[in-house]
Amino acid sequence: MVPENLPAIVRWGIRRSNVVMFVAGFLFDVLTISRIDAWTDLALQLVYLLCLTALLIFQHRESTGHWAPTGILARWWHYNVELLHFFYGGLLSAYVVLYFKSSSGLRTLVFFCLLVMLMFLNEMPQVRRAGHRLRLGLYAFCVLSFLNYFVPIVVGRINGWVFLTALILTAGIVWGLADRLAAFEPNRTAARARAFLPAAALCAMIGLLYILRLVPPVPLSVQFQGIYHDVQRHEGAYTLVYEKPPLWIFWRRDSRPFHKRPGDHLFYFVRVYAPAAFTHRIFARWEVLDAGGAWRTSDVIPVSLIRGGRAEGYRTFAEKTNFQVGRWRVSAETEDGRTLATLTFTVDEDMTEEERTWAQTRS
Repeated sequence: MVPENLPAIVRWGIRRSNVVMFVAGFLFDVLTISRIDAWTDLALQLVYLLCLTALLIFQHRESTGHWAPTGILARWWHYNVELLHFFYGGLLSAYVVLYFKSSSGLRTLVFFCLLVMLMFLNEMPQVRRAGHRLRLGLYAFCVLSFLNYFVPIVVGRINGWVFLTALILTAGIVWGLADRLAAFEPNRTAARARAFLPAAALCAMIGLLYILRLVPPVPLSVQFQGIYHDVQRHEGAYTLVYEKPPLWIFWRRDSRPFHKRPGDHLFYFVRVYAPAAFTHRIFARWEVLDAGGAWRTSDVIPVSLIRGGRAEGYRTFAEKTNFQVGRWRVSAETEDGRTLATLTFTVDEDMTEEERTWAQTRS
């Protein structure tokens, strides 16, 4: 019972403690997670995964009558299901934040929506009461989501082989856990296969999403991007030149829309964050909207090899000299064609002969 002498908002918060803690935990991750390669965050996520592993084993043993909590543990074991989903919620909310930062392209929205859906499903009573097979499937998703960026951080690259390594490691870890859960079953082989099946299906689905380029390219992320009339590098700093905007759009800091005159070049500047000792080739894909309303690729321009370790991101740019008036978009892509970020803009013909006023910013 909630005491009636408490303020109304406090009573509301107590009655809806699951929702309050869920929102608080998510906001905590949003505010505190800044770098995907921060070893304190990685260590905390690893601890969460280890706690999940232990909880799943002991919950299953208790349900089959092969273990019972004693002493002080028995007092707190009543909250074991809430604790299990607290760890699930902490991991899933962290993954939502990290994967959201990694890509802004619509193609990876499928994977991001899957993350968000699982995060909310974790808070539903029906899922909280589900058996160990469903929990093991959710466990597999958490392990794979973690290894998908932890393995690249360790090896310093992302590609299909690195993802396959993370996928095989996940399958091996979950298979080992399924084997432990089936240890006391009369038919251990069949019980292990049944427990592993949801996790195997989920790993296969994530593998398919990767092949379709729908998995965000973690641990890379775009911190800043813009369209400019000129980009100059001098003494380790970049000067970004753009038309000075009118006073009523004072917030604009690049050349969007791009007013084209003869001889103008189009520059796409981007800052990409990558972990220390990380190297990867980035490409700029230029697309123009054709008369039928479809995006047509104009060029795919390789950008310099990015190197990680800089907190503000690796700075680079792509220059385009052949372009026409119309609706354009440019995407920063990985070597395997996964989108990091997309920028849409228009190119207008500037028929005036007035002297243009330039503004600039440094990066």
